[in-house]
Amino acid sequence: MNELQALPFWHPGRYVHTTQFDAIFCGVILANTVVMALQMQYNGLRRGYVLGAPHFDVDASEYWPQAPLAFLILDWVFGITYCLELIIKLVGFKRRFFLEWWNWFDGAIVMMWLVEVGLKSVITMEPAVLRMMKMARLLRLIRLVKTIQGFDALYIMTTAMQGSATCLFWSFMLLTTVQMMIAFFLNESLEIYFLDETKPASEKLEVFEYFGTTARVMLTMFELTLANWPTAARILQENVTEFYSLFSVSYKLIVGFAAVGIINGVFMQETFKVAASDDKLMMRQKERDRSLHTKKMRTLFAAADESGDGFIDRQEFCEIMNIPEVRTWLAAQELPVRDPNVLFSLLDDGDAELTAEELVKGVERLKGTAKGIDLAAFIAEYRSFATKVAEKMDITLDFPLPKTDDDDDDDDEGEEEEEKKEEKKAE
Repeated sequence: MNELQALPFWHPGRYVHTTQFDAIFCGVILANTVVMALQMQYNGLRRGYVLGAPHFDVDASEYWPQAPLAFLILDWVFGITYCLELIIKLVGFKRRFFLEWWNWFDGAIVMMWLVEVGLKSVITMEPAVLRMMKMARLLRLIRLVKTIQGFDALYIMTTAMQGSATCLFWSFMLLTTVQMMIAFFLNESLEIYFLDETKPASEKLEVFEYFGTTARVMLTMFELTLANWPTAARILQENVTEFYSLFSVSYKLIVGFAAVGIINGVFMQETFKVAASDDKLMMRQKERDRSLHTKKMRTLFAAADESGDGFIDRQEFCEIMNIPEVRTWLAAQELPVRDPNVLFSLLDDGDAELTAEELVKGVERLKGTAKGIDLAAFIAEYRSFATKVAEKMDITLDFPLPKTDDDDDDDDEGEEEEEKKEEKKAE
């Protein structure tokens, strides 16, 4: 940190480590995504006109006559911006730039753009190669996964999804296995219907569209479970037999409602467990709690400091602590105020005045229940005090304290009782 502060204000090393730097280029990537979406919309409108699709009666070039030029200019703007970002990171990180694979990823994307621009102006490229290089630009969206890790809420999402991959896989396997078994049953039960020559061919085709092959029936099972289940259920009821309505409702209640609900519950439990055990998330949560506590205590300090001299004396402290709302507010933060004078003495460092820093650190130390480290510190202080007193009184202390004669007698009596019990068991 000291090395970064020693750098000149214009040096990239002061900024490449910050969340703001990542946020700026996250915005650039999002803007590039919007431009790519508009370009895809433009190409889709032109394609619909060429294919003669309904409602595509006018070429897109008539709607957006300057669109190709605008897309070309914006492509150059974003390409140069990504090149500048790469250079700034290279200068700022120096050798550490090559230790993170995200930087290699950025370099590969920028290199593809440079190759595309350089070769397109020299030789005529194959359309397939040009499309592949343009598709490589979409990989910039993956950078958002890395960038959003600088923001707490989004980092929790990405970390939870990454950690719950195993649970997701087994949930998918369980659901697919159950649906496959039922799909086999449906396909076999409909075989009689397909062989019945008295049924209209149009109805058979409609049923075949949903249940005719393995791929079709599996897709239909996912629709019955998670999506538009009444459509498939109606086809079986209307075209085959009404008894299939019982099957459809039972399947939706048992699998689509109960089983999927249980899977969602287990998946969410595992997701929260992974998120709660992540080291970075725990540290970020602790920092967030400390920041919130500091903000609240500084607000309390500003309200108590009526003189505005930057200090709180005992009278000012007792006055604000006698307000019932303030006591309730502190009690909600696990610091019940019973005696303001005692609390002031515990917070004060001996100069009879409280600063904002003393209030923040003191309340953070006192609120909540006693922890193991607090008890250990108290025992250590007690032993140190007892040792000093013993030295003054010329007394020798042993830690832990030796047993007394009464304790030895109690131990002897306990041993005798155990021996008598063992003799009775032996008899």
